[in-house]
This record gives sequence, structure tokens and C-alpha cells, in this order.
Amino acid sequence: MSLADYKETVAITATVLTIIQFLSGIDICFKIAKQGSTGDLSGFPFVGGVFSTCMWLSYGWVLHDLSMSVTNGVGLFLQATYLLIYIRYCIALGPWYALRRQMMVLFTVGLTMLYLTFFTESASEVRESRLGLVCCAASVLFCASPLISLKEVFRTQSTECLPLPLILATCVVTGLWWLYGIIIENSFVQYPNLIGCGISGLQLLLFVIYPRKRKGERIADSRPV
Repeated sequence: MSLADYKETVAITATVLTIIQFLSGIDICFKIAKQGSTGDLSGFPFVGGVFSTCMWLSYGWVLHDLSMSVTNGVGLFLQATYLLIYIRYCIALGPWYALRRQMMVLFTVGLTMLYLTFFTESASEVRESRLGLVCCAASVLFCASPLISLKEVFRTQSTECLPLPLILATCVVTGLWWLYGIIIENSFVQYPNLIGCGISGLQLLLFVIYPRKRKGERIADSRPV
């Protein structure tokens, strides 16, 4: 049997696990709401998530691919919800200004691509290639977005600011979508997910190198009561 015989199985598994991955943001949002602020957590993963799911939803429509359309339709709704929650609790001016710049840039690019894809008379191959390239960049951007917190990881010598559930889930689902890209013979699906899987794997290594808690907190926890 060839890989093509497993297309539906891989597609369904990738869709279900990707939606579960998107749900991992609920845990992050609960933590934000519990502490009453976003703290050191960057909002870029949520901005990148909205941009990425929007672009892939559009690409799924262009390809008439049900799995990609359903997955990213659900993902766009969830990522937009997470972003709104982040905005609600982003009380520090520095992160807020950074978030506004990120939204301005990515959403402008996204709206421009949607206009060029659906409201211009370009050939279908041109639209597919153009949108596919943006989707490639969006996927790598979404997978690498936690890297923006690396400076804080090295400064505190801990991985407390990194979203472990999101990174772990990203590593698994990008591997599945890479396999799906091989099955449907689509390079725009294959390569960004392979890169994303590699990036997520490197981020997971940080959890092996650095502990979850900062040094001061570990010392306090080790003291006898």
C-alpha cells in the first residue's frame, strides 16, 4: 500500500489533533486571566496564529481541500478569541505598543493577499502560488513565534515564559501536515510544516536544558516550612 491509501486517515488525524493544538491556548488564557495581566508573555503567537490560520483557510478554499478549510476555520475562530483575551489583559504599555505594530503589519499583509486572491482576475495557478508562498511564511512565523521569548529564557535561566503545551502540540501537528503534504504532493504544505516541526523540536530541547521555574522560585520552594 502507498501513502496515498492513508490520505483520509492522515487528514482526519491531522485535523483533529490540530484543533486540539489550537485548544491548548485555553490554558494560556486561563493563566493570563488568573494573574490579571499578560506579564512577560508575548502576544505575537496569537497575532501570528490569526494570520496563519486566515491564510491557510484561504489556501484551503483555493485548493477545495476540506481538511485544511475545516481545520483553519476552527483555528481562526479560536486564535481570534485568544488574541482578544490577550488584548483585554495587556495592561503594560510596552507589550501593547509591540502588539499593535505586529497586528498592523501582519493584518495589512493578510488583507492585501485576500484582495489579490479573491478580487483580482489572476490565473488560478498564479493565485495558488502567490497564496502558497505567504502560507509558507505564515506557518514558519507561527511555529517560530515562541522564539520571541528566548531572550527572557536566557535571562531568567528558565522556560517559565514558554508555552509548553503550544510548542509540543505544534511539533506533533506540523509533522502530520508534512506527511499530508507528501501524500497530496504539495510543496507549499510539505516544506513549511517540516521546518515548523524542526523549530518546535529545538524549542522543546530548551525544556530539557532549563527548568520551568526561575532560580529564585526554586530556592524558595526548596526551603523547609
